[in-house]
Formats: sequence, structure tokens, C-alpha cells
Amino acid sequence: MVEQASVVRASVVVAVAVLLEAVLGPYLTLGYVSPKFALIGVVFAVSPLRDLQAILLGFFGGILLDSLGSGLFGVGALAGLAAATLASRVGAVQRRGTERVHLAQVVAVSVLAYDLLGWLARTLADLESPPFAEYAVAGILPDALLNAALAYLVGGWLLKLVNPKKTTWEST
Repeated sequence: MVEQASVVRASVVVAVAVLLEAVLGPYLTLGYVSPKFALIGVVFAVSPLRDLQAILLGFFGGILLDSLGSGLFGVGALAGLAAATLASRVGAVQRRGTERVHLAQVVAVSVLAYDLLGWLARTLADLESPPFAEYAVAGILPDALLNAALAYLVGGWLLKLVNPKKTTWEST
């Protein structure tokens, strides 16, 4: 029963993060760089979950991001899957006390994947996209660093929100 509550709590965190990105994201964008609240929420919400639960929740977050966002449909779902897969693997093998650092690195890699997928999708769809070198230097790298820093700052709070301490009678 405790596990179901954590899945529900993680789903709510992902949904709120996606809504936050859809509402505040356009106002916080500076050039190619913007906070990716949805990916941060997915990474920290799915890290204590099992693999299948994490992947399904990452896909749910990505589809929700695609449906509320203005990008090409499918890029967010693929990025959500990648973020959830990496976060569940890192969450399964990490030591206590280093979760925030490792998950911030997962956020950086997930943002890199999201930005690369978005650029590649726009290029393949023959839509306007900047030259890759310009986008890599002015968009992808600063975007990953900004989101990794945001993830590190709010990561401890998100981990406590999703995975609260269990009492002694719940741990058996």
C-alpha cells in the first residue's frame, strides 16, 4: 500500500512539473535556454520507483509535455522515456547522500537528449532550425548546465516529497 502512495505522489509531482513548465516556461525562456521543469520532475519523481513504473511515468510526463507544449509531438515523450530510464537506473544503484548530485547529472543528460532530439526533429521535418554549432554552444550546453543547477537546488526537496521516510511498521 505504501508503494501505491509513492506512485500517486510521483504522478502528481510529474503533472505539476509539466503544468509549471507549460505556464511559466515561455516567460522564463532566454534565447535557446529555458528551465525544463518537466524533465526535472520526471527524474526526481521516478528515481525511487521500479523500472516499469518509472518508464511509464516518464512516458506519461513526456506525452503531457508534448500535448501542452509547442514543440513537435513525440520529442517530449522520447525525452521523458530517456530521463525515466536513466533516473531509475541511477536510483537503483546509488549510495545514500549522493542522490541529488547523481540525479542532477541525469537531468543534464536528459536535457541534452531533449534539445538534440528537438533540433534533429525540426531539421528532419524541414522546419526552421539554427545551425548545429550555434545551437550547441548557445543552447544545448547552457540549457543543460542551467537545468542541472536547478535540479541540484530543488532536488533534495523533491526527493523528500516523493519518497518520505517510512515509519518502522511500514518497513516490514
